[in-house]
Amino acid sequence: MCRSAWWRGRWTNCGRCRGLNVGEPLKPAVAGGAPQGAAPLGANDEKSAAATVREMFTAIAPRYDLLNDLLSFRIEHRWWRRTARAFTPILRRPQAKVLDLCCGTGELTLALRRQAGSQQPSIVGADFSHAMLERAHRKFSGRNLAPIEADALQLPFPDASLDLVVSAFGFRNLANYETGLREMLRVLRAE
Repeated sequence: MCRSAWWRGRWTNCGRCRGLNVGEPLKPAVAGGAPQGAAPLGANDEKSAAATVREMFTAIAPRYDLLNDLLSFRIEHRWWRRTARAFTPILRRPQAKVLDLCCGTGELTLALRRQAGSQQPSIVGADFSHAMLERAHRKFSGRNLAPIEADALQLPFPDASLDLVVSAFGFRNLANYETGLREMLRVLRAE
């Protein structure tokens, strides 16, 4: 799957990637057909994997931004700006609707808002960790950004309702990658 094609809501095979097509299942992570997804220590199914990930982010939420800054030497700030810049044409569309999925404390959501400039697209930051969203909510104050508590595997948006879905680091923590990708594709509008 090409990143450049995926964010536009299309699935293509460029020859450099796996080329997942709509309707084609992901290859299982393990023999026996278990769906590929995050597998935290001690989790033996999707439900326990999701619960373990949620508990971990609840525990680290108070220090999450500090840890990111220290562990990456603040390089993630540059990455967020560059990512937001790549989506400028979408962010500057009148009436654009944007979702930062697994937004955590909202840093990419804020970068998207800044990149939108004077345009006012609807930008939502969604995460399933209430503790992370509490921190995002404080940052979003007065910036016309909406945090919502939502599971990436069951997004609370109608089909074909969003112009852009981004996910900085959260995708790797989904309990089922295929379900997450299908949900993202479901809510994206075709160009």
